[in-house]
Amino acid sequence: MWDRTWFSCTIVIAGLSGGCAPPSEPPQRDCAFTAWAKSKERLPTITGDFLGWEKPGAVMGHYGDDWHSFTMPLAPGEYGYLITDDEGTHVDRYNAQRTYYGETEVSLARGIECNVPLVEITSVEAEKNGSVTVTGQFYSIGNVDGGGELFSVEATSKSGALTTAEVSPDTGTFVLKGSGFGRGKHRFEIVAKDNAGRTAEAPLTQAWVDPVSDNWNEGILYQVVVDRFRADDGGALADPQTPGLRAGGTLNGVRAALEEGYFDKLGVSAIWLSPVYENAAGLLEGRDGEMYEAFHGYWVLKSREVEALIGGRDALNALIDAAHARGIKVLFDFVPNHVYEGNERYVAHQNDGWFNNGPNTCVCGIDPGCDWGSRILDCWFAPYLPDVRWQSSAATTETLNDLRYWMTEFNADGIRIDAVPMMPRQATRRMAEVLRSEYAPKDSMFSIGEVFTGPGSEGTAAIKYFLGPDGIHGAFDFPLAWIIRSVIGLEWGGFYDIENTLLHTEDEMRGSGSVLGLMVDNHDMARFVSEATGNGGSNAWFNPAPQPTDNVPYEKLKLALSLVMTLPGLPVLYYGTEVGLAGGTDPDNRRVLPGETALSASQESVLATLRRLGSVRACSSALKRGDRKAFLVAEHRYGFVRNAPDESAIVLLSNESETAQIVPPLEAVPKGAYVDVFSGETFEVGAGAPISLPARSFRILLPENSPCRSDSIPSP
Repeated sequence: MWDRTWFSCTIVIAGLSGGCAPPSEPPQRDCAFTAWAKSKERLPTITGDFLGWEKPGAVMGHYGDDWHSFTMPLAPGEYGYLITDDEGTHVDRYNAQRTYYGETEVSLARGIECNVPLVEITSVEAEKNGSVTVTGQFYSIGNVDGGGELFSVEATSKSGALTTAEVSPDTGTFVLKGSGFGRGKHRFEIVAKDNAGRTAEAPLTQAWVDPVSDNWNEGILYQVVVDRFRADDGGALADPQTPGLRAGGTLNGVRAALEEGYFDKLGVSAIWLSPVYENAAGLLEGRDGEMYEAFHGYWVLKSREVEALIGGRDALNALIDAAHARGIKVLFDFVPNHVYEGNERYVAHQNDGWFNNGPNTCVCGIDPGCDWGSRILDCWFAPYLPDVRWQSSAATTETLNDLRYWMTEFNADGIRIDAVPMMPRQATRRMAEVLRSEYAPKDSMFSIGEVFTGPGSEGTAAIKYFLGPDGIHGAFDFPLAWIIRSVIGLEWGGFYDIENTLLHTEDEMRGSGSVLGLMVDNHDMARFVSEATGNGGSNAWFNPAPQPTDNVPYEKLKLALSLVMTLPGLPVLYYGTEVGLAGGTDPDNRRVLPGETALSASQESVLATLRRLGSVRACSSALKRGDRKAFLVAEHRYGFVRNAPDESAIVLLSNESETAQIVPPLEAVPKGAYVDVFSGETFEVGAGAPISLPARSFRILLPENSPCRSDSIPSP
């Protein structure tokens, strides 16, 4: 019978990856599979691949109170299983990972090759001065052939090595330290050996020195459609001959913008690149009946090769190195739901269960009876984009190996996951597990999902379904985006609709640690300024949305951007939004980014405003991590405070067509002298004097002595 110490350790790790031994003995790997169940009235049973799915299965042993357990060594591989207890037959409540038994979703168990030791990294600390400290735990495989105890440990990277500062053979703990590491990301290979010379399994360990943002909720993510961004020399692109053709943007163009400080001026902490896979060549018919080239990157021809037309692997590596040197992280757009029909994977496996293929194959939302609701998990995006079948363990393994390849080969920092609701939840959970378990520290690799939804609570529930400690780290907040576009862009409803949406989302996400991407538009939505002028439905071929000449839509855009840049969460800037680029439906919303010399005065104002917003957000602790509390919620006026331990920020917004006067209530806002970080005006909050807001404008007020005031941080 195991003691309580062993129980508390194993239930956390589900007996799958690590292990504990009594404190007085060197820790050893526990590679046996262990499942747990809590059942009061009925002795629970377990069955699965490892028992030939015999019924009723093996009786789980009684542990204590209502707890029961089952332990079994498994040969290397993956196995499905189910548990039967008081609640009937179901998946394991204490194991979030899933696989399939036929078409039935079941829990996933793994058999592990347990002939080498294991290293777990418990912490990674990097200081701005270039010092790095890595702490870890070594698990032996027992005193076999004279081996067992930790004998040596070291860490090497391209930029230098860590030396052993502390090591305890008896407990297996160690500390590695080094100094002189420059700004950026440093990946270390941990090599730990026991006294028989066995090398331990260890995660790829990474340390960031002086990143723009340590925390994703405190940063700013910039979305780049590479083909539409900049030419190879960094200059502006010409419009393609038709909206569906390539414009010629490259990874070198993105790097040129990076090196000239374009992203620095916006306060960007991470860049999300459109898919960089090698795509299908030539023209194909889109869902709208028009002809397209794969400028967007989603027609994956080769799952592990970089598109030569955007620069190839050398250009990608150079871009990532340049970004890391500036403290900026890079996300890849990962496309796990489908491939192009010419992909060698589909050619080889189209008839053996890897894809949702056969007589019932249909194109989502186009073929009769193939609506997005009932067929979302197996329909195809287009007749030439086969849908990956996640019920196939072989297809699942291959796709997860794609993820490992892109993250490791190119030193990326995480992924944006395409088309999340088109796959079963176990797909994104398997991806999240790879990122958390094979790279250290645990949450150093980020995942954010495209859970495309409508507005309202149903949209929030759809997003929440994929998040949590076993799910992806974050998702884009489409419900908030839609309501911001409605209230500020179209002037439908009022700021109370935005506040109600925020309160509901905060309640649903409280304590989850999830990151929500806040945006006003993206590559699947009409551009904000076109939506605000009533041109959101414009077609790129027949009636492309005109670039507004009136200043009002740009004022609305600045107001919307001021909101997402001051709310808790991760602001996401779609390329071109910073200059108020127009565009209707796809692909009209994917125009080339104009050069700064081609901007109108209104567009220049948007760019200057967003640059200032980025610098203030990066500077202010209240805007990065303060709690939010609204004190004014009206149809056209809105006010909230962000309170951090060292600072408070007051945010005021007005969508009125004329000047508004606002008096922040004394009981809701810390009184004192504040400065508008844009205008430099000072206000005595709490004295009863009104604060004026010009038509369709905002103010961000910080304490008068703030280092973030307009004369402290130069406006770009």
